[in-house]
Amino acid sequence: MKSKKTAQLNERELIIKLSNDGKTCREIASLLGIGKSTASYWIVRYNKTNDLKDKPRSGRPTLLTKQRLTEISEKIKLGLREQKDKAGISSKEVIEILEEVTGRKYTIRHARRLLHKMGFSLITPRVSHIKKDKEAQNRFREEFKKSFKKTMWDIQS
Repeated sequence: MKSKKTAQLNERELIIKLSNDGKTCREIASLLGIGKSTASYWIVRYNKTNDLKDKPRSGRPTLLTKQRLTEISEKIKLGLREQKDKAGISSKEVIEILEEVTGRKYTIRHARRLLHKMGFSLITPRVSHIKKDKEAQNRFREEFKKSFKKTMWDIQS
């Protein structure tokens, strides 16, 4: 079975083809709408390695594979279904779930980033003052309407 070529790989092959046809790096960059340094990089790399594929990336592999992220997402959804009186889940609760699944601690910022990656959205409640008196607000609105003859939109300074 033949593997699909990516757009990047096709572009790289085109850079090499144009180079073999005698085009300069500047001409190739102009034709393809890329940087001269990009064209030069791929020409030099192809001449050295005879390969246009991406090299493997260095670094530690993530503990949060797609399967684990799905597992975490399901735990969060299950927790939300069980807590019907609560509107959502806190970042700290997500950190606890992450620690339970992976055995490692995560920061709040990372937990929020992962929630976003899993498709959850952050909902922050509107702040309401403790001493707010709804009756007093309604009385003020009614008094203001009675004492003020013009609408607010008619006032010009």
